Amino acid sequence: MKKLFIPLIFVLLAASVNAQKSDVSDTIRVAALQKFTAPSVGALVLGNILKLKYTAELLNEKREKIRPIKNITQRPKQEDFSKSTSGGRGTTVWMVFSDMIETPGIYFVKISIDANGELGALKADRYYMIKVSNPVMASKIELRKTYFPGEKETFSFATLEYTDINAYSYEIKEQGGAVLMQGTGPIVKLDSVLKNPLNVGKKISISGMYQGKPFEFSNPVTQELEKSSWEFSVEKPGLEEFSQWEKKENDQWLVSVYNSQAKSFWYIYIGNTPNGFAVSSPEINGLRVTSDPENFIQGASQRRSASFKVIDLNINQEFLDNMKPGDEQKVKVTVNFRTQFGEQIKRDYYAVVIK
Repeated sequence: MKKLFIPLIFVLLAASVNAQKSDVSDTIRVAALQKFTAPSVGALVLGNILKLKYTAELLNEKREKIRPIKNITQRPKQEDFSKSTSGGRGTTVWMVFSDMIETPGIYFVKISIDANGELGALKADRYYMIKVSNPVMASKIELRKTYFPGEKETFSFATLEYTDINAYSYEIKEQGGAVLMQGTGPIVKLDSVLKNPLNVGKKISISGMYQGKPFEFSNPVTQELEKSSWEFSVEKPGLEEFSQWEKKENDQWLVSVYNSQAKSFWYIYIGNTPNGFAVSSPEINGLRVTSDPENFIQGASQRRSASFKVIDLNINQEFLDNMKPGDEQKVKVTVNFRTQFGEQIKRDYYAVVIK
């Protein structure tokens, strides 16, 4: 009987001696939203137990109750306890208490034990101090404030402390609140958002979450606290055009009817970025091309060349046949179309056509 009682006496005496020095059994350091266990290593063990009751509570820094702790692992389980103690023999019980805290600060886990052992009763409290800090971002996030359609961007909001990749998630919304994309994991790829022309002119917000909740983190460079949310806008790039025609009347600007390049108008969207240029091909919708004189062309066609959209004039052969070598004719060409960004384009081009 004496040997059976030794483990219980050892556990209780150890708790009593520690309480005289400090009533905190262990200090556990953890990040906000990061799951922890008390004790941090091993388990709370009681020996030679016949009956056991206990409560587990999370306390604030002033040791005021916040809530009960419900995530508890116990062996043997409470419902199997009577089987383990049948015949009047005590059993060894071990317990681990798990929880998660959202806000940084100082907290305590309080375990209140009410037990009966083979040689007597025990009532005791055990405290664990929980120091909760903000997580540190694993790498610097360098999102720009503005992007252009067709750009590619990927970033990670993984932290050093949050090691469960599946617990990360994110949500991307437009300024009106509509959800554009959701995903799991800490890696966010913005390519599809930037590719969609409907997002041009809008502000886009990204919310990064861990355990389903946004969080604050320490910037690894500045050490400042930042929120796991980011914003950027998708700007319309500038439409650039290239041709051998003038945009104003110029009697000195000659274009040969035999120059094939003079029959084409080239268009491309270009946006200036910190690292160079972002280019995208304009979509040409509702194309209408006219000329003055009217019989200079017989319509026009469009094609794509790399990132350019090209409008090719179909010169009226009868018009050319009526010109003699060396003849000149003032010509105005008007191009109308609508782009994928809802931009209505109208351009007038002038030249003196010479045969």
